[in-house]
Amino acid sequence: MSKQLCKLILDTDRRELEARGTPMFPCGGYFSDLSNNVTGDIPWHWHEEIEVVIVRSGAMHVSLNGMDFTLQKGEGAFINSNVLHSMQIIGDAGCTLNSLVFHANLISGTTESVFEQRYVRPLLDCNILPGVPFYCEIEWQCQAVQCIREATEIYDLDNFGYELLMREKLSRMWYLIVKNMQSLLEQQNRSESQDTVRINAMLDFLHQHFAEPLELQQIAAAANISERECLRCFQKTIRMTPIQYLLKYRVSVSARLLTDTDAPITEICNQIGFDSPSYFSKIFKRFICFTPIAYRKRQRQRLF
Repeated sequence: MSKQLCKLILDTDRRELEARGTPMFPCGGYFSDLSNNVTGDIPWHWHEEIEVVIVRSGAMHVSLNGMDFTLQKGEGAFINSNVLHSMQIIGDAGCTLNSLVFHANLISGTTESVFEQRYVRPLLDCNILPGVPFYCEIEWQCQAVQCIREATEIYDLDNFGYELLMREKLSRMWYLIVKNMQSLLEQQNRSESQDTVRINAMLDFLHQHFAEPLELQQIAAAANISERECLRCFQKTIRMTPIQYLLKYRVSVSARLLTDTDAPITEICNQIGFDSPSYFSKIFKRFICFTPIAYRKRQRQRLF
């Protein structure tokens, strides 16, 4: 079973909509080249499934709910269920990665099982553990990376019994996490953090109204908080201001329109909320390093 190219399909809450695998085997394998993404990153999104990744080449910065770390070639990570996350290239060499995205019931089985109650649910419910980086100089984390690598290879080969063998490797990885993170799991907070609720409400508002003239006060009001608290929440969770995020989101939408449509630049400018083509061009170049015209020409040349 060959890996699929990773292409995000998101709803207005930045929740990924694509189903992983099948109901009988809820797991998908993916290959991603971050340099193919318009802003050099995998944008903020979340999904119910667990995600594990290994960096194949280059390096990347991973941002989770209030957690940041860097991964180099050969290193990996575990990203917990329902965690808002993004990944961004570090340096000019690009970055490629393999990922497996799977539902926790692949490991846990039924809700009444000892696997679900004793080992899976405590990690899923641990809001203070949105993810775990795996560095090869730490023995148990090196073992976890090896589990992901072997599970990925098994997925690719698609031989008889690959589902059982993948489950074995992913269960072993899960065991290594819960065994070595017991102290954090014992501190788990089963209620959803206030910052998570607030940031999701504000992102939902931004994604629905990005084409309208927006001010900080309106964004803060979407979560019923002050402008100062809004700024703190964005900086803590996704490491940028609300306006910076809005501009980047508008640019991402415009890049799709430039690639997929023949709409004039001025029309796209108006559709995404900019009132000046020159300002749109300036902001687009800031994020993409090309003007809108140059970017469209470059994308057309790639297709032919």
